[in-house]
Amino acid sequence: MSSRTPAPQRSRGNPSMGDVVRSVAVLSLIVLGIWAFGLLQTETPEDPIGESVPYADTAASARDVATYPLLAPANLPTDWRVNGVRFTPTGSQAWHLGVLTDENRYIGLEQEKASARDLVDTYAEGAEEAGTLDIDGVVWQRFDGPDRSITLVQETAEVTTLVTTSTAPLEDVETFVRRLATA
Repeated sequence: MSSRTPAPQRSRGNPSMGDVVRSVAVLSLIVLGIWAFGLLQTETPEDPIGESVPYADTAASARDVATYPLLAPANLPTDWRVNGVRFTPTGSQAWHLGVLTDENRYIGLEQEKASARDLVDTYAEGAEEAGTLDIDGVVWQRFDGPDRSITLVQETAEVTTLVTTSTAPLEDVETFVRRLATA
């Protein structure tokens, strides 16, 4: 009988640094392969925003119920589109109309039976008073937000109207406001 000493076995619980690096490299290649496959299979539509949401019927129905003069654009500039519209007939009778400009910049219209401060706190958090703005003889209170947002507010005895954006320039906001009508 020969007396051979068995070779020392490596502990499976303590991998060497080389083992860790190889494992990370293999996993990274697998993740990279899945990502590349997904990238090749993904098709981006030409117009990711889609068609304009029809709003005229909703506005007409809301006007029949609202106890205030509900505003909506009589028409929009070419290539602008509505991306959201809703009316809640109970409570504060909240009216919302969201619009994307031709450069896909968002402008939101909100009307509610609430105070100007409540609407500014809800839709333009952190905005501070920045004076007034006269648009075609109608004076709007202007608020500027920390993210360079622009918010215009008009409060009457019947309703508070708020127009806000964090992406559109003031000229687009003024264009939108000029197109608002009650019928």
